[in-house]
Amino acid sequence: MGTTIRVADATKKKVRDLANIMGKQMGSVVEEAVAEYERKIFWERTNERYAELRRDREEWARIEAEREGESGALRDGSD
Repeated sequence: MGTTIRVADATKKKVRDLANIMGKQMGSVVEEAVAEYERKIFWERTNERYAELRRDREEWARIEAEREGESGALRDGSD
């Protein structure tokens, strides 16, 4: 069973318009939008963390050394 959430009338209109364009239910549009927003935040945080690691030269060198050590495991014989 779904839950009712309150949104501005303008937001509801946007969701309705998107649903009509996409041929989907409004709830599906909202669910897909939330999933996309989650992905966006995940990758933003991942990129932020890598940026932090790169600023720490010692830690980044350790990561690069680890990657180098594992690089042979990725070879599949193709050039």
